[in-house]
Amino acid sequence: MKSNIALIAAILMVSLLACWKTFSHAYDDTNRIDGKGLDIHALEQIVSSADNGGKPGAAGVKAPGFTLKTTNGTYYTVGGKRDKPMVLHFWASWCDACSVAESTLTKLYEQYNKQIDFVGVNVTTEEKPGNMESFVMQNHIQYPILLDEHKHAADLYELHALPTFFLIDRGGDIIDTFHMEDPMELMQKVEKLAEQAL
Repeated sequence: MKSNIALIAAILMVSLLACWKTFSHAYDDTNRIDGKGLDIHALEQIVSSADNGGKPGAAGVKAPGFTLKTTNGTYYTVGGKRDKPMVLHFWASWCDACSVAESTLTKLYEQYNKQIDFVGVNVTTEEKPGNMESFVMQNHIQYPILLDEHKHAADLYELHALPTFFLIDRGGDIIDTFHMEDPMELMQKVEKLAEQAL
């Protein structure tokens, strides 16, 4: 009888440990999530305001905050007021459109990195080991790459396709969001964002 109780207690402890390991990442400070995520109505407001030439930030939709680990092991926080506006770019190495966008983004980074923060978020859950690192090296990416290992940031930003871009002003408002753009349109949008930084 005592051995059965000990066995049941051991099984219960192992089960609890497994549950804790499974769900602990949601509370892990290395992948901190601040506030609530975007919803479809917020995204519609942003797109409508941007398409109609509205004043930057007129939609009043704040960029959801999060902190993720970068490829070099440091942590980077997105959200809130900043010194410079930001291009936030969600991508994966297997995404052909992401490869096309990256060559333009690399050129834009070289041209505007003193006026704009460029940040890439790799949707790591959808990557094969080593592919992300190869993509970064092949494309000579210089800006920070954040690792969204549990898709927390992707969920916060309601991602439905890759690549997805968010242009965020210094006040922390999302002023535009879009998927793959023609390289010229991407250049124009980033150039417009840089003008706001002056």
